[in-house]
Amino acid sequence: MVVSAIQDARTPKSWREETHHVIQTLLADRFMACLPQQHISAMHFSLSSLVLLGISSLVSASSLTITIPASSPLPNPHVLPATSHATLTSLPSGGKDHILSASLTRSATFVFHDLPSSGPDAQPESYLLDIRYAGDYVFAPYRVDVAADGSILGIWETFRGNPWDNRGAEKYIVDVAGKKQIDVVVEAKVLGRKVFYEQRAQFSPLSLVKNPMVLIAVVALGLMFVMPKLMENMDPEMRAEFEQHSRSSPITGATSNAMAGGGFDLASWMAGTGGPNPTANNAAQAGSTGRDTSGPARRRG
Repeated sequence: MVVSAIQDARTPKSWREETHHVIQTLLADRFMACLPQQHISAMHFSLSSLVLLGISSLVSASSLTITIPASSPLPNPHVLPATSHATLTSLPSGGKDHILSASLTRSATFVFHDLPSSGPDAQPESYLLDIRYAGDYVFAPYRVDVAADGSILGIWETFRGNPWDNRGAEKYIVDVAGKKQIDVVVEAKVLGRKVFYEQRAQFSPLSLVKNPMVLIAVVALGLMFVMPKLMENMDPEMRAEFEQHSRSSPITGATSNAMAGGGFDLASWMAGTGGPNPTANNAAQAGSTGRDTSGPARRRG
């Protein structure tokens, strides 16, 4: 058999492979012939048990995929740096904590393969899902509950600085009546970008229009050009009434008194602290009577 395999070989590499395979087959047959029948059946049973155990563990373990959708803070998820990675950190219970890490893939996803199982009699374990080292972008943290067999029970949005039981928006929940999902896919939520420096305000013509002083000046100029046109088109009776009201207004009276030199103090009148100047009134009364009241004593004749 070895000679026939060597003769059928065409290349040195195939000859070596065929020879190695033939030798392994001969040794295996000789070894199995030396073993008793009960040992062979026990060996087959142990191998089948190991295969079934491995298949059951692979079926029960779940994988978690985090996708990054396009959003207003992050229009193109592919611009994230290669240092971006997602971490699953378990709660510190009993001095043991697990930290799982997943790197960023080319499709802008994070994949956690085969979540760990803690045994059939263990309690479900909670993990904190966080995306780190993603440049200036900040992602919302998630709470991930994993069952003892490694399947995902639920995923919720959580908040930093709040109690762990304070769950936010629900991202995934297991269907109790249905079949558990092996591959769970959730979308990450981009909160915004980190701003380290305050941007200098740029000049905008719209800022001049919003200035109150500019608005007052524009309104005054508009009244200056619009009021004469309105007065010309106004009814004569209404125009006379408007002029009468203008003459009787306190501002017009104060202006006329100040122009006439009647001793009217406009600042005091606007402040509401006094009326006409008493010194000016005394001077006016002295001029009208012909008496000099400014001296300390009256002149004797």
